[in-house]
Amino acid sequence: MCGLVTLSLILILVIGVVAAWSSNEQGVGSIRGIVTVADSVDTTLRMVDVTADQSVCGDRVEDRVALVDASGGLANAVVIVTGVPWTDTKPEPVINNSGCYFVPRVQVAATRSVVTLTSEDDVLHTTHAYDDRQRTLFNIAIPVPGLEIERPLRRPGPVRIECDSHGWMRGWVYVTDDIGTVTASNGQFELQGIPTGSYELTVWHEQFSVQSQQVTVSADGQTEASFTLQ
Repeated sequence: MCGLVTLSLILILVIGVVAAWSSNEQGVGSIRGIVTVADSVDTTLRMVDVTADQSVCGDRVEDRVALVDASGGLANAVVIVTGVPWTDTKPEPVINNSGCYFVPRVQVAATRSVVTLTSEDDVLHTTHAYDDRQRTLFNIAIPVPGLEIERPLRRPGPVRIECDSHGWMRGWVYVTDDIGTVTASNGQFELQGIPTGSYELTVWHEQFSVQSQQVTVSADGQTEASFTLQ
């Protein structure tokens, strides 16, 4: 009996060492790049007239559908690495009503995570979420600032967020099984800790068409990728 237990322990140790060796052999790298818009795209920032709660929201607000910097870098584009699942470190999504905007405008979240809904504005907002089938996921009224309400995100895909009280307010939570990120204000992005191998890198934006390309990640290396959206 003792011999059998000892053999089992040895096998467990050997399996652990082999798994660790395989993981180290595979290694990880990173993907860095930029998402821009084509020169033909009109990047003028538009304004929207406010028709309700002007004392809180002001008379005009920005239409933030496409935020593009002077060099053409596109903010709020979602970048997904297909086939690379989230690690134990996942985003903690929060949808905040702030200044009569949803903040952040766009974010990524892991499938089956929980999003926190809140508000900083002293006015009634609703956080009305629709999935990609146009079905309501939840519709939460937040009448006063400071409330926090949690709701699950069970299904992968883009979730559109609207406020029933203020028609210009819109946001997105891109729910995904695979690791992803959102481009910064200059259009740049970086994904770290990607296992070596070849993957499909996909970019999604609320206004522009989806684009994908193949990338190869090498151990301790940095893969560059760029997209130009139409």
